[in-house]
Amino acid sequence: MRNREFKAGKRRLAGLWVLAVMAISPVLLFAVERLDFRPGFNLFSPAQDVEVGRKASSEVKSQLPLIRDAQVVRYVNDLGKRLATFAPNQSDGVKYDWTFNVVNSSDINAFALPGGFIYVNRGAIEAAQDEAQIAGVLAHEEGHVVMRHGTHQASQMVQAPLSILGGLLGQSSSLASQLAQLGIGFGVNSILLRNSRSAESQADEVGTYILYQSGYDPYGMAQFFEIIQKKYPQRTIQFLSDHPNPGNRIQNVDAEIPKLGPKKDWKTDSPEFEAVKRRLQSMPPPPKPAPKK
Repeated sequence: MRNREFKAGKRRLAGLWVLAVMAISPVLLFAVERLDFRPGFNLFSPAQDVEVGRKASSEVKSQLPLIRDAQVVRYVNDLGKRLATFAPNQSDGVKYDWTFNVVNSSDINAFALPGGFIYVNRGAIEAAQDEAQIAGVLAHEEGHVVMRHGTHQASQMVQAPLSILGGLLGQSSSLASQLAQLGIGFGVNSILLRNSRSAESQADEVGTYILYQSGYDPYGMAQFFEIIQKKYPQRTIQFLSDHPNPGNRIQNVDAEIPKLGPKKDWKTDSPEFEAVKRRLQSMPPPPKPAPKK
């Protein structure tokens, strides 16, 4: 009698377990699918991303006014590198050169070069209301890096037979000069910085994932978009103005967060962020941009 009751109890427990798995498995399966971030078509290796990005970064530094203040630079690099440890697509020996610079510009903007060279404007830090929001800006740019959007764009744009291009890219010692021969320039107007709407959406998704995994409030990214929307009408300026900006990015980010997992005790701000923001606000105004010729 006891044996039959024991077996019946086991069957009931097994049935409840199956029902529980059936109830949650669609969510789990969908989450696994969403976290499978895979870069698109690319003729470059990740190591060549770093090489191309380093060359482009040296050009950019000669064209933009940078803030050299040790406290500001250290803070942005510390925050960016902490976030980068949670970025996907860095296994199997892939190593990016995570370097963060602050541009002395009041424009609310940021951009990423291949290989991990990221630039954030002073105006973006001053506009952020808390650390989670500026972390969202950096995480978005890290999304561009690990999804390899810059060299993906270059791979699509080159006008050369694939056999010739493959031979050129195989000679990594003079990669920059070879890319120049193919019409791929460097600097602030490079095609390495021109991202499609789908690339922006991917970077938003990856950035939201990075925020969630690192313990920051992932809604900080959408909140920052809302700040920009309120401050600047969409018809006159876009956040990340050198990229297309889909009108539904806020809604997309808000919809993405529940798919990542349960709500946590997320971090939103820090004394270090507030100190750096005050320090920037106490500095002389940024230089006015030179008039376009």
